[in-house]
Amino acid sequence: MDFPKNFLKSHEQVLADCFIFRSLTSAQREAVYRHLKVQDFFKGEVIYSQHHFERSLGILLEGEAAVQKESGALLNLLQSGSCFGAAALFAPADEYVTTITARKACKVAFVSGETLTDLFRQYPEMAMAYITFLSGRIQFLNQKIDSFVAPSAEDAVYRWLLAHQDEMGKVKIEGGFARFARELNIGRASLYRSLAQLEQSGRLVKHGAEIELLGKE
Repeated sequence: MDFPKNFLKSHEQVLADCFIFRSLTSAQREAVYRHLKVQDFFKGEVIYSQHHFERSLGILLEGEAAVQKESGALLNLLQSGSCFGAAALFAPADEYVTTITARKACKVAFVSGETLTDLFRQYPEMAMAYITFLSGRIQFLNQKIDSFVAPSAEDAVYRWLLAHQDEMGKVKIEGGFARFARELNIGRASLYRSLAQLEQSGRLVKHGAEIELLGKE
């Protein structure tokens, strides 16, 4: 098949693992890839900003990018396989809410909202994947709001753990405790102190990067 400009065969697996393409067959994915626009960004180059963005879903094929608020506060680090722009894709707002900057040289595959609309009609499973992804983001934001209104850091940590426990009452801390603290908008010292207090009170047991909850309240 004819791949988009700058697209390499090594990128196929990155895209296949992306949430929106995951349910497609190999043949369907190859047909969809023809609609991608691949763009390179230098280290330090702004990919999206408040007034400079495309109504497209971006998929990071290579490199690393930082997502920041206008104040400079770091919200997230995007790695190969990460997506951005999904929430703003069909929104009427004329401003993008964050700035995305390449921390390393990046290669990004873009698929426009207009193209996605056509693909959703052709492949309904892609539309379901998109809805599922946005639902997950809404749930995540609700958890963030809960952490802001929680009466204490300890309570915020325990609420987050309850929301993320598996059927065995265990939570694996993906990305390390530094990322855990950022998600809750608290310092690492407060996080470790809260975990220690919860462990002392008998509500959890910490096994390295895995936490076992002992209560279901």
